[in-house]
Amino acid sequence: MKKKIKYAVILVVVLAIVGVFVFSAMQPLMVATVTITPSHAEMYFTERGHVQDDRHVNVYSMVGGAVLSVAVREGQFIHEGDVIATVDPVDLLHEIEQIRAGNLAIYAQIDNLSVEESQARSSQASARNVLQSELNAINAQEQMARTTELSGQQMRDENIRLQNILIEQSFADLQNALNDLERVQGLYIAGIMTRLEVEANEQVVEALRTAHQVNQQQLEIINNDSITDQSEHFAALRSSIQAQINGINTSLNELSMEPMRRSFYAQIESNNLSIANLERRVANSTIVSPVSGIIENLQIDSINILNPAMPVAEIRTEVENLVEVFVSTANITDLSVGDIVDLIFLRQGGDAVYSGRIYSISDRAEATVSILGVEERRARVLIEPVTPSDSFRSGFDVDVRFITYSANDQMLVPRTAVFEENGQSMVYVATNGTATARPVAVGTQLRTEFVVESGLSVGDVVIRDARQSGLSSGARIAY
Repeated sequence: MKKKIKYAVILVVVLAIVGVFVFSAMQPLMVATVTITPSHAEMYFTERGHVQDDRHVNVYSMVGGAVLSVAVREGQFIHEGDVIATVDPVDLLHEIEQIRAGNLAIYAQIDNLSVEESQARSSQASARNVLQSELNAINAQEQMARTTELSGQQMRDENIRLQNILIEQSFADLQNALNDLERVQGLYIAGIMTRLEVEANEQVVEALRTAHQVNQQQLEIINNDSITDQSEHFAALRSSIQAQINGINTSLNELSMEPMRRSFYAQIESNNLSIANLERRVANSTIVSPVSGIIENLQIDSINILNPAMPVAEIRTEVENLVEVFVSTANITDLSVGDIVDLIFLRQGGDAVYSGRIYSISDRAEATVSILGVEERRARVLIEPVTPSDSFRSGFDVDVRFITYSANDQMLVPRTAVFEENGQSMVYVATNGTATARPVAVGTQLRTEFVVESGLSVGDVVIRDARQSGLSSGARIAY
């Protein structure tokens, strides 16, 4: 009786546990969501600056070289954008021409790749046809041998003839591989191919050299041995020739100049970027003033060869209370003279925020050390306050908020809502209590959100965490 009661209790517990699991499995998955509404999207970064007590701006050149002309004099008032001097860009122009000539040579090699690939395919196909003909001849000879007794010398002579064909083919394969290795080594020296690609070609050469040596050794064995079993003789010949045919088929399937062609195009793209950079430097050989003011010191007037580390001129501006801030070179390309910024003074009773305008951006970066002891390269940026205020006192700290992206009426989703599926950005949309995976096109990446360019509409409900456990397309959800 006690055993029955014990078994009944165990059964009730098991059924209860099963019931809990079944109940849990039938419940919808609780998820957090966001409803798509038109929103303002903004990307910014903040740097600490200070109100400077010096209204002088040093002008630097982006390039060095012989000074061709100086267009201003000390004591002269100049406007922003006026030409100060010009530097001879002949060395830069010569470098551009050299790179362009290199590109022409690479294009010629790309054209030659197609010719080489066509020739290699034709040569290997011809060799395969020859071997196939010999294989057919062997089959015919074996058929004949069944009715005609061949002497050992006849079989040896035929075996020697066929082995010489195999030796010629393996030697041709080895020579082609050596030519490929020589070309790849030249491209490696030129910086186009990697060391791994050179080593891979070296391994191919060694494998083919070994195969050629084995074929030569096999010929010596044939010359020294007598053949008594015709069936073994023909089987060995067929196996050897078929191996050569299989090798050629594999080579034809793998023969492609596409990796090398891609390497060439990558080199051309890199060269084009170098040309674009050099052309920008050529444009900067005309030195213009970043600000309006009076030239107090014209250093370039007393030198023939300009060093980019030396200031060209010192200009005293007519603007007071400029804010000086140093911006990382990683962010400086996002800024332009005239951009509006926020100037923030930290106050216990509430921060005071004023509008400012970028007055000038230095053409050179200086080495600075962060509070963590890391050396960084930063460029000097001057900010002109738009609204006068007593807050702008000499030496006062001020936070400068640079807005690098701003747009209204954007559809935003949390970055955690986006996942990748076969290279396509996706989100889960809540539809009638079910999670549905939907492809989207994402644009600008903000700090915690993505701007969605297409795939969503106003009012769509998007699940915030696409990686939530148990979440998949078709899953029942609640929110």
